[in-house]
Amino acid sequence: MARGTLKPPAALRAITAALAVVLLSAGPASARPGPSADIRARVVPAPCQAADLRISVPAAIKGDPDEGMGKRAENIVFRNISEAACTLRGWPEITIHAATGKAVATEVGDVEYSNLALVPVAEIVLRPGQDAIVTIMSSAAPAGCVVRWTLGLTLPGAASPVTVREPAGPFVPCLGGQLRLSPFYAEQTLTRDIRALSASVAPPAFAADAATEPATCTTAALRAVVSSVAIEPAGSIIEIRLSNTGPACVLPGGWPTVKLEMAGGASQVAKIFPDTQAVRAGRTLLTTYDRGGAERTALTLQTGGSVSVALFAAVGSSACGRVTSLVVYPTASARGAGRVVRLSSAVRICGQARVLSFLPSGGGAKVLAIAAGALSAPAQSAGSTFYYGTDSSAPQACGKGPYTEPTGSCDSTAGPYGEYIGEVGSFLNWQGCTTAGLAWNQSDYNMATDNVVDYTIGLGAAAYWFAAGPGRDPHYNGTASEAMAWGQEQAEQALDDMDGKVFNFRYVFMDIENNGTPPDEDGWNTVWNGACGDSVTSGYIPASIDYATWQGFASYIDNHSPYLAGVYSSGGDWYGSWTGIFGGEQLASTAEWTFTNEQSQLSFPSGFDGSHASAQWFASAPAACDLLWQWSGGNGVLNSYGDFDQAEVNNDANPSCAPAAPAPVIIHHH
Repeated sequence: MARGTLKPPAALRAITAALAVVLLSAGPASARPGPSADIRARVVPAPCQAADLRISVPAAIKGDPDEGMGKRAENIVFRNISEAACTLRGWPEITIHAATGKAVATEVGDVEYSNLALVPVAEIVLRPGQDAIVTIMSSAAPAGCVVRWTLGLTLPGAASPVTVREPAGPFVPCLGGQLRLSPFYAEQTLTRDIRALSASVAPPAFAADAATEPATCTTAALRAVVSSVAIEPAGSIIEIRLSNTGPACVLPGGWPTVKLEMAGGASQVAKIFPDTQAVRAGRTLLTTYDRGGAERTALTLQTGGSVSVALFAAVGSSACGRVTSLVVYPTASARGAGRVVRLSSAVRICGQARVLSFLPSGGGAKVLAIAAGALSAPAQSAGSTFYYGTDSSAPQACGKGPYTEPTGSCDSTAGPYGEYIGEVGSFLNWQGCTTAGLAWNQSDYNMATDNVVDYTIGLGAAAYWFAAGPGRDPHYNGTASEAMAWGQEQAEQALDDMDGKVFNFRYVFMDIENNGTPPDEDGWNTVWNGACGDSVTSGYIPASIDYATWQGFASYIDNHSPYLAGVYSSGGDWYGSWTGIFGGEQLASTAEWTFTNEQSQLSFPSGFDGSHASAQWFASAPAACDLLWQWSGGNGVLNSYGDFDQAEVNNDANPSCAPAAPAPVIIHHH
C-alpha cells in the first residue's frame, strides 16, 4: 500500500491554525476557578486506544451526501465507549482486504479536507459516548476496487490494526485503488458542515420573505385568457394573461408550464428561453420564502392578481402545425389538471415553441415587445464562448456580487461564475434506501442565479438527478416498456424535487454511473431484488433495456416540463462508462455533460482541452451536443476543493442538438 500526505495551500490551512484542541463538550465555567480546578483544566486526556472505541462504517450519516457526479464518500465513526475521555489526532492507517482476506492494492493519501469542507489537523478530545469522524473519499469506481471488504485500521501510535467491517446493506462503496483520508474531526464539525450546505452565505436573487409560503394555486382558482396574438416576420407570439380568483396562492419556481394543443391531436410543451429582458422584467414577481434556511422561490398571486405568459415560435418550413388551444399548469410540470385556453383562430407555429419567464401583466405592448426581441434574437453567438462553473457540494463561488469562479480557494479567481448544477434528488432518497443527503450547495445556487438575474452573467443554475438503472426497478421484467416506465417515474420525481427553485440553465441532467465493478449497486448492469434490495437476481442487463430507462426519463422531461433532458456520463470503454452500460447505443440530440480522464490539476482550460486533460465525449453525439466538461474533480479525483466545470454557451439548447417534437407519453404508475 502506498501512502502520502497531501495538504491544501497554506492560506487554507491557516484558517483554523489557532485551534490546537477541539473539545466536544464543556461543563459550566466558574467565575474564579481555584487552584485545583486550574490544574484539572490543564490535564490532557491520554490518546485513545482501540479498546476505548467502537469503530464502524455506517451505511450513511443523515444529511451527508455520499455519492454523485463520480464521487463517493464514506465515514468511519469512532465512539468512545470507555468511562474516561481520550484524544485522537492526525490520521489512522488503513488497509483494504477483500472477502478472501487478500490485501487490495490501495494508495491512501492523507489530506486536510472532507467531502464537505476543510478539515485541519487538530487534537480531538472524545468524552464518553461521543464520536469522532474520519472521511474516506474516492471516485465512485476506483481502479482495482472491491465491493466486499474489511478495513485493517491502525490508530496513531498503535502497534497493530483492528478489523472494521463494511457497512450493512447493499450500497457498499467499492474500495481500493486511490483513496483520500481526512484527519480525525469532531462529529459536531460534520453536523455543522451538513447544515452549511443549505444555509447560504449569499442572499437569494429575489426578494426574501420569512412568512409562510401560500399553497400552490389550484387550477379551479385560475383564469386564463389569450390577451394578444402577433404574427411577426420572424414568427408567431401568443400572450396569455393568468389571474387568480381564489385566496393568495403561488406558482412554484420561475417558469410557466404551457402545453400547446395542435390541430390533428399533436401537442408539445413550450421550452424555456432565458431572455435577458424577460428575466429582468419578471424578477420582481418572484419571492423567496426563507423558513430557517430552507429557501423556496415562487410567484405569489394575490386575490385578483394576474401575470402574463409569453410564447413564441420562429418561422420555419418544416414541422409546422396549427395551435388550437393552450393548457397552462400551476406547477412546474405538465401533468394533472391544467387551465385550458382556446384560441379564437388557430395560430401557425413551426418547430419547438419557446416560453419566457413570467412577466408583469398590464401594458401588453411591453410584453409583446420583449417577446418580439426574444423571437428575433440570434440563435448563437459568433465563435465559442465558455463559462466556468461548479457542481454539487463544493467549491463555493466568491465575492459579494457579481460572483466569481474560485481558482481553488477564493484567494484568486478565474473570471465570472457562470453556472452551478446541483443534485435535486436521488433514487436512493426517493426509494428510502438511505438517509444520506444530497450534494446541493444553496450558496452556489443563489450566486449563479443572482449573476443571471441581477448582472446578466452566465447561464444560471441547473438540476441533476442521481439515477437508477432498470435493475433497481421493483417491477423489473426484462422488457423495454417496463424499463421506460421506470425512467419516466424517476423523471416525474426529479421534477417534483425541482419545485420551489428557479433554473435559468434549462436542463435536467440524468446522472448515469455505477461503482465500476460487478455487482453494480445502481442497477445498470445488475438486477437486484428491489429498489433497496440486497440480493442479486441477475448479473446481466441488455444494453437496449438500459437505454429504454434513459429514453423514458428523457421523453418524460420533454413531454411534461419546460426543461430539456441532458445526460451526465463518461467516455472510454470501462464498466461504468456510457459504453460499459449502454454498449453501442447512441445519442443524436441530447446535451452531454462529461467528466474528463482522471486528473486533479487546477490549470483552467480555455476550451474543452486543457494542459493536463481533454474532454471525453460519448455515445457518438454531434459536437453541437457537447455542453459541459467536468475538467477537474471529475470521476472523484480529488483536488481538495471540489468539482470544476466548463460550459459552451453556444451549445446551450443549440438548434443542431434539439430533440424532435416528442410523441405523447403515458406514464405507468406502480
